[in-house]
Amino acid sequence: MVLVLASSFAACADRESSVRLFRTESYTFSARERRLIEDIAQSTFAELRSVLADVPANIQLTVRPGADVIEETGETGSAMTPDGIMWTIDPQRLGGVEAVARKWLRASLFHEVHHLVRAASQPANTLIERALQEGMATVFERDFAGADAPWGKYPENVGQWADELRQLPPDASIQQWLYTHPDGRRWIGIKVGSSC
Repeated sequence: MVLVLASSFAACADRESSVRLFRTESYTFSARERRLIEDIAQSTFAELRSVLADVPANIQLTVRPGADVIEETGETGSAMTPDGIMWTIDPQRLGGVEAVARKWLRASLFHEVHHLVRAASQPANTLIERALQEGMATVFERDFAGADAPWGKYPENVGQWADELRQLPPDASIQQWLYTHPDGRRWIGIKVGSSC
């Protein structure tokens, strides 16, 4: 699938961050969707600067349509140090782009900007460090953005999960232990990190 730049909102004099929206052969964001995403992003970046120290001065948010998202939310984000965030949204979800963006973009930006700030001073090199980093970002999005993300809800036996993580070899799979484990559990490391 080839991504083609569909729109780029250059930073205005009073805005330090930019939002770029891509289109694919199968989806182009409407003008209304572009405005909504831009407005949510810019207001969230301003809000983040008031509650979190050391937020990058110029965050580059790239938004793309796609189906490779979190099943429960219809979107997913990735922090790309030092100042980039990639946010993928599935336009085919119930309510479309507007519904998903209204519900999840702000929370996702809280989570990913937390990663940018944390990685600048304390990069995560081990599975345990990654679990703690993801957990802290999840707690931040929950407590400051009011997000009710499923990866932030840990089970009563989360202590056993923490013991499992501590016993793993250094080369244990990040994918399995942070996202989807072969035994069916999801977000083990993130849930452990958010319970600390």
